[in-house]
Amino acid sequence: MTPLSRSRPALLAAGVAALSALALAACGSTAVRVGGAPDVSVKNCVAAAAREFKVPPAAVAVMSSTTPRDGVYAVNLAVGPQKRSAVCTADENGAVLGLVYKRPE
Repeated sequence: MTPLSRSRPALLAAGVAALSALALAACGSTAVRVGGAPDVSVKNCVAAAAREFKVPPAAVAVMSSTTPRDGVYAVNLAVGPQKRSAVCTADENGAVLGLVYKRPE
């Protein structure tokens, strides 16, 4: 056996381990949240809600997000101690397009 043929199984094992680590890292990424809204869009919606509704950012909870159109995300929020429902729309770059309280049902 040549030195290369002896190390081939080790190289194969190292390659498989590297690909597995890459796949696991992609699955554990925090760049995308529930519903597909990018992390920057969610963070900017929380910050905008805190400013607009005059509550601390910790009092704004992200409930869910949806993608009603390509590149636009609707982030559902619970605001303040009463957990009033609000919706924030943001684009894929994190720009907040709108923020409103939902009507009580």
